[in-house]
Amino acid sequence: MTSFPDKQTARELFENVINLRNGSNCPFVDNQEYTFRKHCQGVALAAEKIAAAAGLDKNKAYVFGLLHDAGRILDEKTNNVYHFYTGYKYLNKLGYPEIARISLTHSFYGKIIDESLYMKIPDIQECKKLLSNVEYDDYDRLIQLCDQMNNLGEFCTIEERFDDVFRRYQRPQSKLKQYIDIVNEIKKDFDEKCGCDVYVLLGIK
Repeated sequence: MTSFPDKQTARELFENVINLRNGSNCPFVDNQEYTFRKHCQGVALAAEKIAAAAGLDKNKAYVFGLLHDAGRILDEKTNNVYHFYTGYKYLNKLGYPEIARISLTHSFYGKIIDESLYMKIPDIQECKKLLSNVEYDDYDRLIQLCDQMNNLGEFCTIEERFDDVFRRYQRPQSKLKQYIDIVNEIKKDFDEKCGCDVYVLLGIK
């Protein structure tokens, strides 16, 4: 008995996330739905491909990748929420604790929670408490890696992804290298597990 859905059910859940967002007080606008779809699908496909090469469960990796951003059912800025925590609560409510965990862990590299980057401190403190009971496994790290090799639906290097995210969210450049270094270490580990450079595996130049 698994605690995560099969790929078809995951796709249905993914469509429901989009429908919930579009029925909310702040639906997707312009090309947001397109880039959201492309990003999540890209992360899912990358996770599936790397998992297969690394000897992990490729279906599980695909499902985790597709639903890692399920917390986008609500716009963060308008609703003063964080997608990783919204997704955690939403997916737990659906009865998928493993994916709920991925929703939370995919945003915190090396379990670093820098409260200076966030405004809603009680939620961040709750996330810190939840993560204190989590030991990151290969799937947590895999989705972190794949999330940082896909920017707005396009495959890219880790450096390119972080550079753009930090610019878009106006995060301090002084913190950039720390996060890049952590995810590059994850990449190095999966390079070894796969027996090849994952950039080559995904066609990233």
